[in-house]
Amino acid sequence: MRNRVVCAARDRPDSEPCRTRSGSPARLALFCVAICAALPALALDSVTLQLKWRHQFQFAGYYTALEKGYYRDAGLDVRILEAEPQTDPVAEVISGAAQFGIGSSELLLSRQIHPVVALAPIYQHSPFELLVRADRASNLHELVGQPIMLEAGSAEILALFLKEGVEPDALTISPHSLGVDALLHNEVAAMSAYSTTEPYLLRQAGLVYNEFSARAGGIDFYGDILFTSESELKSNPERTRAFLAASLKGWHDAMAHIDESIELIMAKYNSQDRTRAHYRFEAEESRRLMQPDLVAIGHVNPGRWRHIADTYAALGMLPEQFPLDGFLYEVKTPRLDPGLVAALTFALATALTLALLTWRVYGLNLRLRGEIARRARLNQELAESEALHRLLTENSGDVIWMLDLASQRFDYVSPSVERLRGFTPEEVIAQPMEDALTPESAEKVEALMRETIERLLAGDTEAVYVTTEVDQPHRDGSIVPTEVVTTYLMDEAGHPVKLLGITRDISRRKALESELRTRLAAIEAAADAIVITDTQGHLLYVNPAFTRQTGYDPKSVKGRFTRILNSGKQSREFYAQLWQTVLAGRIWRGELINRRKNGELYEEEMTISPVTNDQGKIEYFVAVKRDISGQRAMERALQAANRELQQNLNKIGRLQDILAEQAVRDPMTGLYNRRYLDETLPREFARAEREGYPLAVAMIDVDFFKRINDTWGHPAGDEILKVLAQCLRVGVREGDIVCRYGGEEFLLLLPRIALEIAFQRAERLRRDFADSALEWGEARIQATLSIGLASFPDHARTPNALIAQADTALYRAKRSGRNRTEIASAAASGASTKG
Repeated sequence: MRNRVVCAARDRPDSEPCRTRSGSPARLALFCVAICAALPALALDSVTLQLKWRHQFQFAGYYTALEKGYYRDAGLDVRILEAEPQTDPVAEVISGAAQFGIGSSELLLSRQIHPVVALAPIYQHSPFELLVRADRASNLHELVGQPIMLEAGSAEILALFLKEGVEPDALTISPHSLGVDALLHNEVAAMSAYSTTEPYLLRQAGLVYNEFSARAGGIDFYGDILFTSESELKSNPERTRAFLAASLKGWHDAMAHIDESIELIMAKYNSQDRTRAHYRFEAEESRRLMQPDLVAIGHVNPGRWRHIADTYAALGMLPEQFPLDGFLYEVKTPRLDPGLVAALTFALATALTLALLTWRVYGLNLRLRGEIARRARLNQELAESEALHRLLTENSGDVIWMLDLASQRFDYVSPSVERLRGFTPEEVIAQPMEDALTPESAEKVEALMRETIERLLAGDTEAVYVTTEVDQPHRDGSIVPTEVVTTYLMDEAGHPVKLLGITRDISRRKALESELRTRLAAIEAAADAIVITDTQGHLLYVNPAFTRQTGYDPKSVKGRFTRILNSGKQSREFYAQLWQTVLAGRIWRGELINRRKNGELYEEEMTISPVTNDQGKIEYFVAVKRDISGQRAMERALQAANRELQQNLNKIGRLQDILAEQAVRDPMTGLYNRRYLDETLPREFARAEREGYPLAVAMIDVDFFKRINDTWGHPAGDEILKVLAQCLRVGVREGDIVCRYGGEEFLLLLPRIALEIAFQRAERLRRDFADSALEWGEARIQATLSIGLASFPDHARTPNALIAQADTALYRAKRSGRNRTEIASAAASGASTKG
C-alpha cells in the first residue's frame, strides 16, 4: 500500500500540484517530525536576581526554582547573585544590572526617589531585629554614643529607635560586615540581624545578648520582598509575570520539602560553610515568619502596605498619605499576538494532518499483524493445553485425586501427595481409601459418603459438591489436618461412579485459628476496651471491657458508627487529623473526651492501629481505649493544689517585694529614700568611672520651707513636697534617680549627662516649680527652689565628695539669695578629691 501527500504548488510557473509519495509510515512520521522541528524555537530570556545577603536558606525558593527548571520552563535563564557588604539591591535593579531584587519594607522609602515596584513579600512578618551585647546595654537609650552596625535596608530598626524616643542622629552607625564577628569581638555594641540566622551563631558562640525586634515594638512589616523596576515591568510585563510565578512555585516546593532544600544549599550554595543544623534552624524560623499553612506564600494585602506607609509617616520617615499607586504589582493577563496564533495554528494543523495519515497506515499494519499473531497464539494454546493440564496437576501444592466408588480405590493421585503425607502416588493408589485416613476420619467419611449418595439418588443435585475436614496419617507417624473438596461424577443413568477430589494442607490455618482463639481469650479478658472497625469507622467487634467502660453491649453497637461515643468536645479538625493519620497507614495515639451510654462524659486514652492485607491495603482498624478519667481528675486536683501553692508563694514574693520597695521608698512622696541612695550611688559612680561617662548630682532644697509650715501648717508643707516630687518624676529620663534626701531636701542623680545639660535641666525644674502654685483653701502657696550642682569627674572623684560638692553649691545658692542654681566651683574640686 502506498500513501500520497498532495500539497498546493507555490511559486511554480504552472498550476500542476506537486505530489510526494512515501513508501512507509515511518518515512511519513520522519517527515512530520521534520515539519515540527522547523518551527522557530524560542531562546531563553536572561535575567538577574540580586539577593540582599549571602547564600542561605533565606533564598531557598529561588534556588529550587532554578535547580528544578521552573525558571527554564517559564522561558527564563536566571542568574542569582549574592550580596557583598556594599551591595544595594535597589541600586542594582534601578541601574539595570539586575532585573529583580530582594528588599525590605524600606522599598517604600526608596519609592520616594526610585521607581521600584513590590511584586510579592516572602515573609509575612519581618525577621529584622537588633542584637545587643548584654554587657554593653540593656535598653535602646544606652546605645547612644556606642558603635552600632546596621545593614542597608534597616529602616525598620531606625523606626524602632524613633518610637523609643532615640533620634537616629544620636547613633554612631557603621556599615554591616555581613557577619557576627564584630559583635562577638566586642567591636560594636549592637548589630542589625535576621531572627532566622544570627541568633543561632551567637548561641553557638555562647554570647549573652538582648533582642529588640521591630515587631515586638509594634512595627509589624513584611520581610524579604521580591521587587523590580517600573521600566522592567513596562518593557517586559510577561517576563515579570513568569519570573514571579516560577519563584513562588519554587518557594512552595522548598517549604514543602525542607530537607531536600537544605541538601541543595549544602551542595551548591553553601558559600558561608554552614552546617545542616544551622540551615534547619533558619528553615524553621522562616516557616514561623512565612506561615505557609495559613497564608499563601507571596500573598499581598494592600491595606497592610497602607498601614506600613502610615507607620513610616507617623515616624516622620514618609510624607502623610504617601501614594501607593504603581508601587504594588498588579497581574495583567497577557495578550497573544494574533499573527503568532495564526502561524502556530497553521503549523499545528499541518503536523496533525500528516500525523493522522501516518497513524491510519500504521493502524492497518497493526491490525494485520494482530490477526496473524492471534491465529498463531490459538495454535500455540491448543498445543500447550495438554501440557498445561499436566503441569497444574503434577505441580500443584494441593493433592488432586480420583476415587472409584465401587472399589473404593484411587484411580489417580497427583505427585504433591508425597509433600503432603510422605507417600508416593503409587503407594497411595495401592492402598484402600481408609488407609489414607485416621480411623476417626475414615468413619466420618464413610458416613458422609453414604448420606451424599442417598441424596444424589434422590435427585438432590446440590449434593454433588461436598467440603469437609479430615485428618490423614503421615509416613513419619504425625497427623496432617486437611480440607477436602469433592465432586461426584455421574454415569449416563445418573448414578455416582467416581469421586474427584482436591486435598489441601490446613496445618497452618489450624495453628492460626488456635492462636486467634488464644488472642481472643486475652482480648476478652483485657482490662482496656478493644474495638475493631472497618475503614469507614463502623464497629465490627467490641470486648467486654468496652461494655464496662461505655455501657453499650456488643449486639447493640455492631455495625454502628464510632461517633455514638462522640461528646462534641473535640473539633472537626481533631477528627480530620486522626483519620488522616490512620488512613495513611500510621498509628494514632492521643487523648479525647467521649460520652457513655448514660450521657456521662469520660476521658479516654486511645491508640488506633491500621491492619493491612498482603497487598498493603488497610482492611481494619484496631483501637485500644483506656478510661483515664480518674487519673486525670487526680492530676487536675494535684495541679490545682500546685497552682494554689504557687499563688501563695507569688503572694509572699509580692509582699516581700513590697516590703523591700517600702524599705527604700519615702512613704510620703513615693520617691527613693536616703537608704536607697546610699546603696545605689557607689554602683553608679563605679560604673561611670569604669565606662568613662559623666555623672551629675543636683541637691535641691525648698526655700523658706519653715516659713510655709509656720504660716499654713505642716499639711501644707507636706503637699508642697509632694508637688515637688511629682515635678521631679515628670522631668527625669529613664535611668535617672530621684531621692528625698531628708526634710525638704531632694537629690537628683543624672548619669551620662554633661554638666552644661544638667544645669539647663536644673534651671528648667527651678523655673517650672516657681511658676506653679498650691491651692490651699482660699490661699495660693508658691515656693522656690535652691539647687546645688556638681559632677564627676569635674568636681569630685568619690561618691561622698560628689555629694559634699553639690551640698556646698546648694548652700552657696541659699546665701546668694535663693531661687537659683549654683555649680560647684572648680577650685573646690581639688580639695574634695582628697576626702
